[in-house]
Amino acid sequence: MSGERDSVGSDAPETVESSPRFVKRLGLVLGPLLAVVLLFAPGVELEPVQRRVAAVAALTATYWITEAIPLAAASLLPVALLPLLGALPAETVAPPYMDDLVMLFLGAFLLALGLERWGVHKRMALAILSFVGPHPDRLVLGFLGATVCLSLWMNNTATALLMLPIGLSVAGRVEPRGDARAARDFPVALILAIAYGATFGGMGTPVGTAPNQVFLGHYARMFPSAPPIDFGAWVLGWLPMVIVLSLVAWWLLTRGVLRVRGVALGAREAIAAERAALGPAGRGERWMAAVFALTAVLWMTRGDLDLGFVRVPGWSRGLYLLTGGEPGDFAAHRRDVTDATVALTMAVLCFLVPVDRKRGVHLLDWSVAKRVPWDVLLLIGGGFSLAEAFRQSQLDLVIGGALAPLFAGASEWQVVAVLVVVVIFLSEITSNTATANVFVPVFAQAAVAAGWNPLTIMAPVAIASSGGFMLPVSTPPNALAYSTRRVPMATMVRVGLILNLVMALLVCVCFELWVRRLWHIEPGLPVWAR
Repeated sequence: MSGERDSVGSDAPETVESSPRFVKRLGLVLGPLLAVVLLFAPGVELEPVQRRVAAVAALTATYWITEAIPLAAASLLPVALLPLLGALPAETVAPPYMDDLVMLFLGAFLLALGLERWGVHKRMALAILSFVGPHPDRLVLGFLGATVCLSLWMNNTATALLMLPIGLSVAGRVEPRGDARAARDFPVALILAIAYGATFGGMGTPVGTAPNQVFLGHYARMFPSAPPIDFGAWVLGWLPMVIVLSLVAWWLLTRGVLRVRGVALGAREAIAAERAALGPAGRGERWMAAVFALTAVLWMTRGDLDLGFVRVPGWSRGLYLLTGGEPGDFAAHRRDVTDATVALTMAVLCFLVPVDRKRGVHLLDWSVAKRVPWDVLLLIGGGFSLAEAFRQSQLDLVIGGALAPLFAGASEWQVVAVLVVVVIFLSEITSNTATANVFVPVFAQAAVAAGWNPLTIMAPVAIASSGGFMLPVSTPPNALAYSTRRVPMATMVRVGLILNLVMALLVCVCFELWVRRLWHIEPGLPVWAR
């Protein structure tokens, strides 16, 4: 899973300074100052409750962006301050922290921890690398592809931590003969392939990275009568872009900015040794792989898949009819069984499936499950709580109306292109999840005020917030890659800058030519957004 300092998963390791100290100190002062101005400054045309909501939002967003305090701590500010200031009651702002989409992430985290516990992820990665062979450019592609595949389901930081030792082992077997430049570039290419692959993969599934969940959560809360975006629809929509972006990165790392041909390798032996060290798959590994595969199938097939030329009914429709539902009423009950239902059911199943009955060992136990990154869940919940406060106070309508004139006179694709570029480069220095939490609901309401379909803005901005490939602080995988001391800063910036621009182009093109049609996003303001 990718994307946070953003990713599904977790923030950067504690040894990585995610924001400069002076930025944190500035944010510590700037946040309260902005809150006080919004509360008491004359001339602010907001109602008293809207002022209070705006003040809490400004304080929280400033602390998120500057990381003046830990992101999880800042995420608790809405549930603490909104009731204290008399803006909204606690029973209104607290439930979003346990939203259905937060539960989906919790279930996905638990399943990912099960994969890690039994080594399923490592065996999958090594199998892919063994398949591609020892050629330098194919090895880079193998590492990139394996990392992307794992990051579709796992925390991006955990994915990078798994793959980097394997990559460093292979890189250490480069023999400095033949092309001297290729011998220097190959280890860099291998490490960057892992870092970037861990970020790319998270964009391909709803559970891949936290910004995806932020978008889906705001979409469901702001437009409760809107048609839901199912797991399968998301994968069909954005996975093609992930594949193309990965191929572009591979070309940049092997034939563009870096060149790896002409290197003598002993990689096959290194990968074979790693696979041999794993030994045969045990009972726990086999069962966990089966649970994971079943979960993926259930996610993909839960909702109807409408490909335009054919419509494949999902199993949730059959379940609804089996439990006594009327065929004509299914549309009103599509949200009764969600992807979170699948994730939590399969996660609980892991606590029940025995691996060793005598010793009482199961696929999951709480000693493993307590490693869930609760900070990410709080971060998502805090964003949902703020969004609910905006909706209840109608502050979202005020902000949307204020931004609507900026859209006037411009075409949708022009606005989308500008916002995508801005968000991608902003994500270089800010938490991707915080960026999505701040901008997705604001731009959505602006789109509604301008008479546009809000998905036109929300979906591209959410995907763009997972970008940022230039700097070590952009994502934890970037930080981990840089911490190996094998990746020159100039190289990361050069490759990352090109990837930022390519990603901006791909997001716009993929959305306009494919996702818009697949998700039936028509021009104009839909009925469900009015």
